[in-house]
Amino acid sequence: MARHAKTEALLHVAVEVLGGHHPMTVRQVYYQLVSRQVIENNRSAYQAVSSLLVDARKENAIPWEWIEDRLRRPRSVSMWNGLADFMSTVCDSYRRNVWETQPSYVECWLEKDALSGIFEDALERYGVTLNVGRGYDGWDSIHNAAERFLDKSENDAETIVLYWGDFDPSGEDMVRSLRDRLAEQGATPEIVKCALTPDDVDRYNLPPDFAKKTDSRAAKFIAQHGDISVELDALPLDVLRARIVEELEARMDLRALAKVQREEERERRRLVQAVAGIK
Repeated sequence: MARHAKTEALLHVAVEVLGGHHPMTVRQVYYQLVSRQVIENNRSAYQAVSSLLVDARKENAIPWEWIEDRLRRPRSVSMWNGLADFMSTVCDSYRRNVWETQPSYVECWLEKDALSGIFEDALERYGVTLNVGRGYDGWDSIHNAAERFLDKSENDAETIVLYWGDFDPSGEDMVRSLRDRLAEQGATPEIVKCALTPDDVDRYNLPPDFAKKTDSRAAKFIAQHGDISVELDALPLDVLRARIVEELEARMDLRALAKVQREEERERRRLVQAVAGIK
């Protein structure tokens, strides 16, 4: 399919972005293109990117698996080809509890599901729970989290929530809402908004939009920060990945973590030996 030179250049940058990290959602790709100032931040540009990514996949210019739709995934039933296959899964799945030897219990809370794949990849080796709110968390999520935190506090562990969300009226207020509602359920963790911050917007020259005037929190936000709104998706992905690791490692005992992981590997080898004869 013949394309205009401008569209072809846009596709080239999209392929470059996806080559550095995949899979991504269409929205993630769009904001990475906006942050590179390849396109403007508006609805028509988003629709153009969405259509381009569909065409590019149909033409095999972009692998289908490089783009994901996190809201429309099949819920399959787990099955195995016999006991040996199942026991192999058991061995691969074994994880030793890292939090028994940590001074603090840490969770990451994320405002938007579109970025959850990046967080899951970064958090996996640390054994950190990721909670995705898709905006303001529902009360069921808040109650369950409070129970987790209270359980940890019974073991004298400080609880820390690392929060990641947009820099806009709602994104800033979500931290306040989370703190208040957890406290109502009896839990008082330390809550730190790691990103997006005003410093991020300035340092990385992130593309702004206007704050939504229909948001009831807009007036207070604009008075404090100005008429600006920037989504977490606009932060360069390498910066986001590095920030996740940095924030975690600043709050975890890395020597204790390494010791647990060595013991975990020894136990996994024992488990493999124990199930080797199962067929």
